[in-house]
Amino acid sequence: MFSDEIERFYPIVDALDTSEPLPRPQFAGLLAKACREDLDAEEIARLLNATRDEDNRTLVLERAASLRRPHDREVLLLPPLYFSSICENRCAYCEFSTGGGKQLDLEEFEREFSYLLSLGFRSIELVSSQDPQLYRRAGEYRPESQVFDVAELLPFFDIAHRLLEGSGGGMLTTNIPPLDVASLRLLKNRGLDCFLVWQETFDPRQYRKLHYAHGPKGNQAFRLNSMENAIAAGIEHLAGAFLKGLHDWRREEVFLYLFDRYLRKRNGRGFSIIGTPRVKGRFARSSRIRPYRVSDQDYVLNIALDRILFDGVLWLQTRESFAFNLDLIQRFGGGVILTLVSSTAPGGYAAPSTTHAQFPVHKQDLEASMAALRSAGIDVHLDWDSSTLGTFLGRGE
Repeated sequence: MFSDEIERFYPIVDALDTSEPLPRPQFAGLLAKACREDLDAEEIARLLNATRDEDNRTLVLERAASLRRPHDREVLLLPPLYFSSICENRCAYCEFSTGGGKQLDLEEFEREFSYLLSLGFRSIELVSSQDPQLYRRAGEYRPESQVFDVAELLPFFDIAHRLLEGSGGGMLTTNIPPLDVASLRLLKNRGLDCFLVWQETFDPRQYRKLHYAHGPKGNQAFRLNSMENAIAAGIEHLAGAFLKGLHDWRREEVFLYLFDRYLRKRNGRGFSIIGTPRVKGRFARSSRIRPYRVSDQDYVLNIALDRILFDGVLWLQTRESFAFNLDLIQRFGGGVILTLVSSTAPGGYAAPSTTHAQFPVHKQDLEASMAALRSAGIDVHLDWDSSTLGTFLGRGE
């Protein structure tokens, strides 16, 4: 499991900024190699360390801008549908930790899902917190080997699968807590196509500082290993990311790259989707993460590196403004997933949400945003599925 494999990478990553950046000619050669083949742990660490040099950063931006990824003039739209914000994890950076959460009833959920279908969406992300009513700790539960009773969760997936199939099919992605193989297999049998878990931070010390030790999320190893649980359950696609701004983003990028490489070598496939979330909201000003703030300049550099280093499709989200995301697409190309309409509280589409959001988002008009994309020469797809996603994978040329 990756929780064992990652141990040998800690010394390499800890030494990331202790040496001088590679000179431009050597960096250019290493960057070219990264476009052709996998780098080993020492090489990817040297590559990320070298991006502290201005000339090397310019090379990354130029290379990403010249790279033509699959479907480079197209975007796939993907909205989230939150169905619970009741949470037992108490993460330091999450607004759901303040209490007062809500779980949609099944009628509300069906109404919200149907509304998204009425807008033309056929690929939808189902999102929930660690709601103890939905994820009940089973008798054999242990922090390092978590087992859940998900009987109360299944009706939400039954409804989503029925409505999606009744509309001609599509794709279901989840952003839910990590689960055991048996629970994930139940969801796979109800139409789950893509399992998403943001790792938040790979750094074990920072992870412990930011997460409640007695909640399920307090065990970092189980979170890391949930990707392999999803593979064992037969789920087709995986989505991975770290939350930019919780720790040094260059170190996090090394870990994400090595995680993706590990999954591909062990299981024949890595991340189909690479998330790009950046810390937003009140916690972004916290002294606990102030040294790791990700500027717009560094965020753009990280996006450029993602386009070079990963086969997975980048997902640009409403934590950033539409204008900012559009600029990224115009600068580096499409072939990405994009969120245009977003509610980060339960509900919020067919009816206003009655509880607080997980984090602030930029409100965007769907029709106006799609028109702006089309004016920029970008084709927009709302009705896509898991096979469509497969055709978007690849680093391009």
